[in-house]
Amino acid sequence: MLEIDNLKLVNLPNGAHYTFHDNTIQRIKANETMRTKFAKLLTPYDASFQTEDNALKISQKNFLSDEILETDKLRGDILRSLKNTVKGMAMLPIASLAEAAKIVAQNIKDYNIDPKAPMDKETGLVKNLVTDLKEKNAASIATLGLTEVVEQLEAANEKVNQLIEERNNAYATRELGALRNARTKVDNAYRKLMQVINAFILVEGETEYKTFVDQQNESIKRYKLYYLGQKTNKKEDEEEEPTSPTPAITAIYPKEGADPENPLLFRAGTQAIMEFEGFLLKGQDETLEHVIALVEEYGRFTEWIKASAISNVTDTSCEFTMVPDLASGKYTVHIETYDGGSPLVVEFPELITLE
Repeated sequence: MLEIDNLKLVNLPNGAHYTFHDNTIQRIKANETMRTKFAKLLTPYDASFQTEDNALKISQKNFLSDEILETDKLRGDILRSLKNTVKGMAMLPIASLAEAAKIVAQNIKDYNIDPKAPMDKETGLVKNLVTDLKEKNAASIATLGLTEVVEQLEAANEKVNQLIEERNNAYATRELGALRNARTKVDNAYRKLMQVINAFILVEGETEYKTFVDQQNESIKRYKLYYLGQKTNKKEDEEEEPTSPTPAITAIYPKEGADPENPLLFRAGTQAIMEFEGFLLKGQDETLEHVIALVEEYGRFTEWIKASAISNVTDTSCEFTMVPDLASGKYTVHIETYDGGSPLVVEFPELITLE
């Protein structure tokens, strides 16, 4: 009998899950019979999918991150140019210029600004440096003709600070677990629609529905094979398991010495416990290398936890050592597992703080 096959939607990676529903909705809309006859069920299905679309965009990357990185790079370029300029001018045979350049160079050196430091720290140091250059050493800056350069550095620094604040506000209003909740709703809407279509086929016959069902089943077959590693010739493999958990990191906390007021505060070199569901920890080469990572909050660098630092691995939890020499700051806990043979990326929805 013609019917739409089942698919374990809950086990699909986020990107594949999104694409499957997007293609299904477009397939229905392109079929006049399906679009017209099942409009009342298509509307809530489509609406649920749009919610998932929005949640996925926020989950993957806040739209301000790229602008922050771009402005941070501009700030770094200006500061580096300023340092190189005064260094060169300090070698000039003109005493007034050389002396002014040495004063400014020493002022910059005193702050020892590291572009790899946490962005908030760098922003504070640049702000204090600019204050010195505009007030205490204003005469030297004017002598060197660098007033406009200092103003550009100040503007770039203020822009970084403004963007960071906007990004923090965006994350503060974000609903934790929004993507997981959206996936559940769109899956439920999809299953309800497919069940009704199967019921209509049973009552009215296959003729009107065969084209759509064949296309949908071919799509389901591909997703089973490429994303779930399932063979499609066994009926028991096709049964839906709606109770299976969506892949997620459910908790992360210090093994010892947790701060009740800041439970996501970790100290470098200490042990952390991570709890998860919906997947197993497994690297591409069957080891735990390049499975757990700490991603700097603005994506400037990624630090992978060594396999030797990961221990007590179970189906739902593990322990790992925070990187001892990693810079203080905020990080995203990132997992890249090959459970099932295909890459699956999962991230904890909140930033952790490393000291």
